[in-house]
Amino acid sequence: MKMVRGFMVASAAALLAGCKCAPGVRSPAAEQDGLLVRIAEIEVFPEWLDAYLAAAGTVGAESVAKEPGVVCIFPVQKKENPCSIRIVEIYRGEEAYRAHLASSHFRAYKEGTPHMIKSLDLVPVRPLDADGMKRIFKKCNQSKEK
Repeated sequence: MKMVRGFMVASAAALLAGCKCAPGVRSPAAEQDGLLVRIAEIEVFPEWLDAYLAAAGTVGAESVAKEPGVVCIFPVQKKENPCSIRIVEIYRGEEAYRAHLASSHFRAYKEGTPHMIKSLDLVPVRPLDADGMKRIFKKCNQSKEK
């Protein structure tokens, strides 16, 4: 597990290249010290996988679309174990994260999925490459403008 966690921390910036970036996000580097970044490590019961993926996709899309403080929600699924989900989450800060937790769409997700989740670990991380993160978000915004 430590190897997976280390890989995820080292790869977080690279994974963000395909993230759902909130409208208007230009470069988080100026705010990097205030950003709250974490990885949610989730194990889903196999019989609930499809329902969980639908719920997670909905809450992620709504969070990015409706909440200015949610910079990025980027879920990934292990190829060798589809029930093993990782979500890279980036918030503009602690206040934005608290607002996210209070949102109706997140509360609906949180109340509707506990029986689907075998385990959940919320891992606080910090970006290792601030310049790389700037380039990723710049590229993400350029592709949206085309």
